Amino acid sequence: MRLFVAITFQTLLISWTAFGCDLERFHLEKQVSVEENAASADIVFRGFRIAVATPPSNDLGGVRLSAYFNLVNTYKGVDQLKARIGYVFRQINVTFVTRPSTECIQANDIPREYIIFANVVDDNVQASSMATWDENTDERIWKILGWSKWSEWTACSVSCSSGIQQRFRRCRSPKCSGFNVEQRHCNLFGCDGTLNPLALKEEQFYHPSKDRWKKVADRPTAWKLRPNSYIWIPSSELVANQKQIFPRDFTLFITLRVEKDAMGTIFSLRSRNRQDSYLSLEVSGSDLKLIHAASNGTDFIRIPTKLIGGQWHQIAISIRDESVVNSYSDCEWLGTDILKAGTLKIPENSDVIVGYLFTGDLEQLLIVSNPDIVNLQCSRQRTPITDQNL
Repeated sequence: MRLFVAITFQTLLISWTAFGCDLERFHLEKQVSVEENAASADIVFRGFRIAVATPPSNDLGGVRLSAYFNLVNTYKGVDQLKARIGYVFRQINVTFVTRPSTECIQANDIPREYIIFANVVDDNVQASSMATWDENTDERIWKILGWSKWSEWTACSVSCSSGIQQRFRRCRSPKCSGFNVEQRHCNLFGCDGTLNPLALKEEQFYHPSKDRWKKVADRPTAWKLRPNSYIWIPSSELVANQKQIFPRDFTLFITLRVEKDAMGTIFSLRSRNRQDSYLSLEVSGSDLKLIHAASNGTDFIRIPTKLIGGQWHQIAISIRDESVVNSYSDCEWLGTDILKAGTLKIPENSDVIVGYLFTGDLEQLLIVSNPDIVNLQCSRQRTPITDQNL
């Protein structure tokens, strides 16, 4: 099998005349759809802004900005763009004509990632339009260029110590510009201090019984859970082979697929001494809730994961100092919640419960005794690959 990697992460210099901070707004008078822009442009690429020069004023009453971009990927016009980025910086002149604006003209207000639509004019690359990059716009452009939707990301090739995931798509036209495979790194954290309840061999911890637990037909690395299928194990038993106590600070790494309007517990630490003392992560519609109950009451944090029924999601949540929660969903940082000291106190002498009253598929549930690695479940950087055998 022969693979060709598409060009990626080269640096371009883009300059434009603009009035204000909302760059997309400057095209409103000649606004067309991204599909029309993609069809008419010679070159379409995605750029990641890394710097913006100080904007001097000009005779038009606006400003002229110069921004440096890393080229993330090229949708269209790979050969034309290659011929024009033979050295580190390449200037693209983008002119926006609109009425003067009193809004801010600070370079830092410019969104960091763009899709640039451009044509070759007098042997120069000149942008005709642009859009802020997001997953939906990305998919629309690839579709008009003849590509199918991306598949789900595959399971990570390893449970720790850095593996890879891939996703695939097919060309539905006689010829498509672009690539048909994307690859990213996953589970980049080390294996030391990693607890994996889903890998338990002792049958007594599986309910109703180990033989009632079934693998997912289209994802044999995952378990299919039903409301009466769960793991219940004393935390002392889970950490027995690690020669440690259950960590007070830790990161949870979860890969799951929920059904529409799913509910139930994904993970819980429940005190063996007090019925009203527990820390629990639960599905609540498209979001997750981190619930802490103690003798003085119950608190919860809503984590806006935007789970979509029938799709795989990767979730990472860390707890530090019993009061700080960091959360990621599908490689994207969601936010940090800082609570009063001791709000999320971990119950001592607790049971670990996985999957109670939960309906869905669970591929990964790792507990790692390091809250600083919460961002290492999967990388946002993707490598485009062309596989001619697909």
